[in-house]
This record gives sequence, structure tokens and C-alpha cells, in this order.
Amino acid sequence: MNDLRQIREEIVARHIAGENDRDLEAIMATFTHPRYEIIPSATVYDGDEAVREMILRQWDELPRMHYSAEGIYHGPDGLIVETRTTCPGSKFDMLSVNVFGFEGTGLVLERCYFDRGLFATQLEALAR
Repeated sequence: MNDLRQIREEIVARHIAGENDRDLEAIMATFTHPRYEIIPSATVYDGDEAVREMILRQWDELPRMHYSAEGIYHGPDGLIVETRTTCPGSKFDMLSVNVFGFEGTGLVLERCYFDRGLFATQLEALAR
């Protein structure tokens, strides 16, 4: 079981690094089936094309964000990661929870939970 936990953590670490580096191919390489569920907006992006489009649109529309894992909690089907999102050079700082779903060692889902109001307020502050 420890090997499975370590493999999953390494995959999630590569996934987060790809997001921070804005390396689309590195992000996509972490999935065996790409799927994002953004809970605050009730939006699902399923499959390679949909996930790629979502990530590229996010990079176009939002300032450059940096993600760090503050805590990692293991479950039988994946990891729960408490994530700190910051925006370099600003006061933007927000915690969220991301569930990374696995089938064995294959990443098949990132489900994102965050405070939509706080996110909007902090984005507004960046625009000023």
C-alpha cells in the first residue's frame, strides 16, 4: 500500500509542477483519462480535448497562479490535497481542496472545491 501511495503522490506532484510551469503536455501526461470537475461552477471537462481547452482558456483569462500542496490525505481511490493558490507579486492567497481520483495508479480525475466568492474578490483586487 505504501508503494501505491508514493506513486500517486509523485503523479500529483508532477501534475502540480506542470500547472506551475504552464506545461500543458506535462499536465496531460499525468492522466490516464483527463477529467476536471469544477464544483463551484458545476462544470465538467471530460476527455483530452475538453481538458486541454479548459486549461488553455484558464491560462488566457487568469493571471499566472502558483499552486502548492499544503496537505495530502490518502483514501482508497485517490488523494485529497489542500492546495494554496497564490499569484506572484500580489496578495492573492487562497486555500482550496482538490480531489485527485485514481484507478490503481492511473489519474482519472481532478475535482476542485474552492470558495467562488473569495476567488472573485481576490481577482478583483488584482485588477485594481
